[in-house]
Amino acid sequence: MKLAGIKQNDIALVKNDSVILLGEALARESALPRGFSMLEVIAEFANIKDLLENYAAKGTATKLDPKMLKAPIEKPSKIWAAATNYKRGTGGLDDARGRGAAGTATAEQLLERIFLKPPSCICGPEDNIIIPDGAETIFPELELCVVIGKETRNISKERAYEAIFGYMILLDVTARGYGSGKDLSGSRCVRKGFETFAPIGPWITTKDEIADPHQLSMKLWVNGELKQSARTDSMVNDIPTLVSYLSQVTTLFPGDLISTGNPDAPEFQEKLQPGDIVKSEIEGIGAMNLGVAKQS
Repeated sequence: MKLAGIKQNDIALVKNDSVILLGEALARESALPRGFSMLEVIAEFANIKDLLENYAAKGTATKLDPKMLKAPIEKPSKIWAAATNYKRGTGGLDDARGRGAAGTATAEQLLERIFLKPPSCICGPEDNIIIPDGAETIFPELELCVVIGKETRNISKERAYEAIFGYMILLDVTARGYGSGKDLSGSRCVRKGFETFAPIGPWITTKDEIADPHQLSMKLWVNGELKQSARTDSMVNDIPTLVSYLSQVTTLFPGDLISTGNPDAPEFQEKLQPGDIVKSEIEGIGAMNLGVAKQS
């Protein structure tokens, strides 16, 4: 099942190239209150799943226009993001492992590099990534994002998938040239925290549709030219490890996001310029386009 955020405050099922709007139908059935958010859909999913499947089979579909989409989740309580979580060690787009020198940090050390992005940096499909004043060197980092499905604390790796609702794309946009450049690890939350620096979408694909999230291809184009290509099987810390570890740090709530890392080192990423069009795609999930603009 694919669940999208729709502008003018609605939620929709995505079916092939069509959408089935849910807001009025779910409110009419008293399944959810009028004006519900995606966070409420996630929290109540077990109770409304049969109803959603019925709408998917019999609901009125309209043609999908990407411009009607918005960020699937607009206000998660937190966005965790893994740093340098790919094996790397290659220089070519065709290897799919991740380009750049292989890291020397242990898997345990990489867990300690996980950082937070503020929810205010979320934007959605067809939005613009805004280049802020004083931050001219902007890079998009393509990542598979995990969506948490239920309140979770101290869960084991063996049970971690029980906490997951689904998956989507997240671009961990980074202002590499911002600030003094003297403490890149310490300033990570600032350089990655500007508004529009967490584009997500194009919708949430529920976990039952993804047989193995560690066997997906990821691609990113800038102005039609392929700039990133990798597979999720090259993560150092896999998804159960990330979910379990972070659940020991803090309670995870429905709709919380865990971004699983970008495959390529900075020297292989593309600096964005105003007017660029960025397309990102993850196998089994979907694709979305974003523009790039200078702060006005």
